[in-house]
Amino acid sequence: MRWSLIFLLSTVHVLLFAQGGQQTLLWQVTMPAMRDTTYLYGTMHTRDARAFQFGPEVSQALIRCDILAGELDLEETKHMGPSMANAMFLPGGSTLDQYYTKREYKQVMNALREELGPLAAMGAKMRPFYLMAMLSEVKMREDSALVLDDWFQYQARAMGKPVVGLETIKEQVDAVDLIPLEDQARMLLQQVRTKGRSGHAEQALERYANGDLDGLLKLMVDEGMEGPTDKALLVDRNVRMTERALEQMRSHGIFIAVGAAHLPGDQGLIEQFRRRGYTVKPVLRE
Repeated sequence: MRWSLIFLLSTVHVLLFAQGGQQTLLWQVTMPAMRDTTYLYGTMHTRDARAFQFGPEVSQALIRCDILAGELDLEETKHMGPSMANAMFLPGGSTLDQYYTKREYKQVMNALREELGPLAAMGAKMRPFYLMAMLSEVKMREDSALVLDDWFQYQARAMGKPVVGLETIKEQVDAVDLIPLEDQARMLLQQVRTKGRSGHAEQALERYANGDLDGLLKLMVDEGMEGPTDKALLVDRNVRMTERALEQMRSHGIFIAVGAAHLPGDQGLIEQFRRRGYTVKPVLRE
C-alpha cells in the first residue's frame, strides 16, 4: 500500500497557489557560488500519459544533474515495515462509523464496496486519509506501468545516478497523523459525495500537462485544504525538503522531482529557495 501515501500527499488538492503566471513545471535553481545547477520539477502522481508529455528540456535537465531527489526513495518504500502499515489503521481498534452519522456512514461504505470490493471490509478500520487515496487510485488511467515519480526515479537509476528521498516514510505517516481524524472523515465524505469530481480531475490533469499553474489554482482552490491539513501536508514538509535538498546541493547538481503542490505559493519550494538567496527561474517548454 506504499502508493496510497505518496499518491495522496501531493494530489489531494494538486495546487493551492499560483506562481508568477509562468506556464511551466520546471525551474532552475542557481547561486553565483554554486558549481552545479539544480532543477526543480513538479510531478503528478499518476499513470496518465498526458502527465508524461513534457518537453526535451526536462530530460536534458535530468541528464545534467548528478542526483535525483524525490519526496521518497520509492525503492525503500517497498520494504515498509509492519509498524508503518499499521499506522494506516484507526487507533485503538476504533472503526469508521464513529466519525459519521448513520446516513453518512452508509454513503461511505457503499462507495467503498463499489470501488474496492472485498477490501471495503478492511476499509472500515482504516484512517479516512488512506481510503481517499485508495478511491483515487482505482479511478486512475493506467497508460504507464509506473506513476510519474516512479518513472523519473527509474530513469535516473538507468543512467547510473543515485536516488535519494527528501523525507522518510515515517515522516510522511507522521504528517498524516497531524490531520484530525474528524477532518479526514469530512474530506472522505466530500470525495464520496462528489464521486471524486471526475470531470474536475480531468480538467486539472489537462492543465497540469500544459504547466498551467494559474488554471490549476482556479480549479483546486475550493478543495477545502486549510488550517492543520495544509500545515501538515505542505508547509512543514516544504521546509524539511528544502533543508535536505540544500545539503545535497553543496556538492552536487540535483534534479528535485516532487509533487507539484510543493512548488508554488508563499511557503512553496520556489520561495523557500529564494529566501535562502538562490535565484529560481522558470524553464519554459521548448
